[in-house]
Amino acid sequence: MSRPSRREMRELAEDREKCAARCERNAHSARQAAVDPALSETARKQAAATVPIALRHAQEYREEAEALRDGRIPGEDW
Repeated sequence: MSRPSRREMRELAEDREKCAARCERNAHSARQAAVDPALSETARKQAAATVPIALRHAQEYREEAEALRDGRIPGEDW
């Protein structure tokens, strides 16, 4: 398998940034659901539990984007 071109890596980085933004929107939505009195206690607890997961995913996507912009393949230096 050949390495992606710089252009392809920039495009992948842009995609990862979009994914990070989506995860942050999901975290925001989960925070709102976690305090919504119209939801059951179980649903609120489940929503609250997803917040740190979504934020961690956002951070991981941003780290991948940074690596791609630097010309590195995410995970290849592990």
